[in-house]
Amino acid sequence: MRGAAIMPFEERDTWVEVRTRHDLAADEVISALQKEIRRGHTDNAALLAYEMLTTSEALEAKLWQRLLVISVEDIGYGQVDAPVLIHTLFQMHQHFPRPQGDRYLFALHAVRYLCGCTKDRSSDELLNWVKHTVETEERRPEVPDYAIDMHTAAGRRQGRGKRHFLEEGAVVWPELADREQIYRRRLLALLDSSKTG
Repeated sequence: MRGAAIMPFEERDTWVEVRTRHDLAADEVISALQKEIRRGHTDNAALLAYEMLTTSEALEAKLWQRLLVISVEDIGYGQVDAPVLIHTLFQMHQHFPRPQGDRYLFALHAVRYLCGCTKDRSSDELLNWVKHTVETEERRPEVPDYAIDMHTAAGRRQGRGKRHFLEEGAVVWPELADREQIYRRRLLALLDSSKTG
């Protein structure tokens, strides 16, 4: 086990010293934006986003960075296509120069959308569990026996060929019910007839 500091915050928050156009602490605005999106409070989330958008180009960039993260960290499996939409809106907004009003529409649409999404934080929880587990040396990654196949030097030394791969290395879970099996059967028949694998 390592020392007491499990997940130290090492990055210096550069937003602590920044004030927004209405003299709010930028780090607090950034924090409030994410908390309001998490709770689905659209009105205040939109106001906070607009504060960021109109304060500076740097704070606008920070807003988009947070929206991209929120789409995975807070929305997650609640709406799995959220990252695609938010990234698309991010790309679209770049076609409009600051401070053109239409440019800000894309960020506000993103905020409104994220507020309305069903939320799921389990991917962030998974990441934090992994970090904690690795940094405290509770667990390390393992290579299971079924991964030692024809694609690895050890698997080739053991004579593990195509049949082993099809029967062990290519196993998927969960598998589509009633999935097409014809090509797998053909492959196995070819291996049987050629006496290889």
